[in-house]
Amino acid sequence: MIITNNPDVAAMYPDSRYSACNVQGIFEAVRDEIHKGARLLSHPLSGSIKPNESPYKSVAISAKYANLDFRSLQIIEDAMTVLRRLTDKKYIYDESILADFRIIDLDHIKGVSP
Repeated sequence: MIITNNPDVAAMYPDSRYSACNVQGIFEAVRDEIHKGARLLSHPLSGSIKPNESPYKSVAISAKYANLDFRSLQIIEDAMTVLRRLTDKKYIYDESILADFRIIDLDHIKGVSP
């Protein structure tokens, strides 16, 4: 399963869970699924773009639920801490830059998706 706020990822992977929220919202949704027993399949801080710079984030998690995976929980909690520590600077991007961020996020998730 993919949790995303990227409409391009949602279009390419119709079974993904799309939410028009910020990156913090995606991290929280991933954390909630991990608490239900999902496991991370992609790192929430993948790529070289800081999580506060790109408005798009997609994270792959296992669809099968098992016992709580403490390693996945630690990784998502650490990612949320990193995001909180970054500056609250608000970036304003034009549509061409937003399109680039969507493509970058899509390329990252393609690397972990079947």
